[in-house]
Order: sequence, then C-alpha cells, then structure tokens
Amino acid sequence: MTLIITGGAGFIGSNFIFYMMKKYPDYRIICLDKLTYAGNLSTLAPVMDKPNFRFVKMDICDRDAVYGLFEEEHPDVVVNFAAESHVDRSIDDPGNFMTTNVMGTFSLLQAALEYYRSLEGEKKERFRFHHISTDEVYGSLGKEGLFTESTPYRPHSPYSASKASSDHLVRAWHDTYGLPVLITNCSNNYGPYQFPEKLIPVVILKALGGAPIPVYGKGENVRDWLYVGDHCEALLTVVSCGKPGETYN
Repeated sequence: MTLIITGGAGFIGSNFIFYMMKKYPDYRIICLDKLTYAGNLSTLAPVMDKPNFRFVKMDICDRDAVYGLFEEEHPDVVVNFAAESHVDRSIDDPGNFMTTNVMGTFSLLQAALEYYRSLEGEKKERFRFHHISTDEVYGSLGKEGLFTESTPYRPHSPYSASKASSDHLVRAWHDTYGLPVLITNCSNNYGPYQFPEKLIPVVILKALGGAPIPVYGKGENVRDWLYVGDHCEALLTVVSCGKPGETYN
C-alpha cells in the first residue's frame, strides 16, 4: 500500500505519518509539502532515513508536478492535509488561503482524477482521495449541541470560507466525475508538534514564561478539542472503511 500525504510536514499531517508508519511499517509513505511557515521538516527527522518514506518539496497548486508524482509512485490513497489554517492570518492576508485551500485543492483533484482514470482493476477499486477539513465550515456552535454531517455550511471567516469551498469542490468531483473521495471535518486538534501560534501552545508557553495568559473575547467562548492521536486513528478508520462520497465528522 502506498500513500501520498500532502501537507505532511505540518502538525496533523506529521502526526498521521508517524501513526501510519508505526502501525503499518511495510506501507510506503510519500510526504508532499511546500514547507510554508507551518511546515517544519525537522519534525519528520525520525522517519527521513526510513527506506519506505520519501519527502518531496512540492506545491499542490503545481498540477503537472503533482500528477508526475502520482505517475511515479502509483499511490493507493491520497490524504490531503495541505492547507492554510489560521483564522487570524486569513483575516490579514486572505489571498494565500484562497490560493492554497481553493485553487490548490482544485489542482490536486484534477491530478488525482487524471491518475484515477488511468487505473484498472483492483488498483482502481482501492484508490481513495481523502480530504481533511474542519468543523469551522459549519459556523459557530452554541453552548450546547453539536455539528452533524448534515449541518448547513455557514463559514464566517476567510479561512472557513476557503475550506468550505474546498469541501464543495471535493464533493463535486465525486458527483460529477466519480472520483472516490472521502471528507472528514474535525474540531480543534492539540498535541505534539503543533505550531506555537495556536491557542493551547500559546497558553502553555505564556504560563511557562510567567507571562500573562491571553483571554480571547470575554472568555466565554466554548471550544471542542480533539487529541491529534485520536484524530489519526479516526482518519485511518475512514480511509479503510469509509464509503466514497460520504462526509464524516
């Protein structure tokens, strides 16, 4: 089994690589990452010398290069973590979010579709395109209740709007072209290798340094948190057992 993992030098992507390589040491794992500010190649140091691991510096917006990698590695599964993912940054500079999250996903889908159409038999039956998204596409949640897979989309920031757009593209490529896609929408993750601008690392670093801990808004915000290791386990379950065309929260 061969997996191409985009955005694999990021927080959740790198954790998924470690999880998969520990659970399935005979699988071939190819990490594709542009190495923006959130991608840290040193995070992958423990696996860089593994014979079944390969790192490729590449932008998912480069469709021809991505397709060339597909042709070279013949993946069975593509897991797309590649995304700009910070709300405050999306407000300051929304252009990068539209480029990576919308056009990058479009480029990746086009390359995956061309590759999928070239497959035959069991290889074609096995192929999956798994798109990682966020629960922020659903908007704000009150103090009670939860989002479900049928919750209407109501994004409220450039980040969540760009991710909602990418979700719609992925779903459209399944409905229109028959690409076997899977979509998962997760809540906030926390755990090892998280970029230090995120809430939990910010609070921990401030506390360790004896600095004032920032309070967002009036301190009344309610957030749901998911440990990244549990998320990785869930992602493997969806890749292995999910029904193409379905969304899983």
